[in-house]
Amino acid sequence: MRLSPTSLARFARVVAVTGIVLSVLVFRVLRSAKDELSQGDVLMQQADVEGAIVHYRRAARWYAPGSPYHVQALEKLARIAAQAEADGDSERALSAYRAVRGSIMATRSFYVPERARLHAADLRIAELMAAQPPPGMDAGKSKAQLRDEHLALLEQNPDPNLLWTLVLLAGFVAWVSAAFMFSVRAIDENDRFVGAQARKWGAVIVLGFAMFVLGMVLA
Repeated sequence: MRLSPTSLARFARVVAVTGIVLSVLVFRVLRSAKDELSQGDVLMQQADVEGAIVHYRRAARWYAPGSPYHVQALEKLARIAAQAEADGDSERALSAYRAVRGSIMATRSFYVPERARLHAADLRIAELMAAQPPPGMDAGKSKAQLRDEHLALLEQNPDPNLLWTLVLLAGFVAWVSAAFMFSVRAIDENDRFVGAQARKWGAVIVLGFAMFVLGMVLA
């Protein structure tokens, strides 16, 4: 298929707009993560550890592949938790470890980032929970048994459903591709709609977007 100069110009505009939108989104994520990290550092200097945990958790949730900020936030949360354990403050340690866990789980999609940090946090949460007085139904169980049961519960969280994830991705590709084809095929050089092409590619846009939304909900 040979594209006319007008179609090529439209394609260039679509690419440019898409690039700008993605750049703005990435900038927003990085800036928010950095700001939350800085606020957490300020609160740590003021000895407000609980407040710092909140901001570090928020920083870790502003995830972007390759970003250093969510990694720094997770490291700071892990240090807070380790120090709390050393001080015998199990509640604060659990709060920080759960912030690590919650942040990572909130950013998963078709993969889970920072799996090693997640597993380490789960282990410590299970250990700390097992050290607490057990409820009546667990009376008589050993600490090791309680730890293993807590860990099993933590690791039960299922990964996103592969089928619906594929539906999501297929819908996204169909939606974006059809939008491009609509701009190329459904609009003539006088910027008028070409009836049959507009109906065809418009239907694919609607279908692709519906698949994308359905996959987001069910994945």
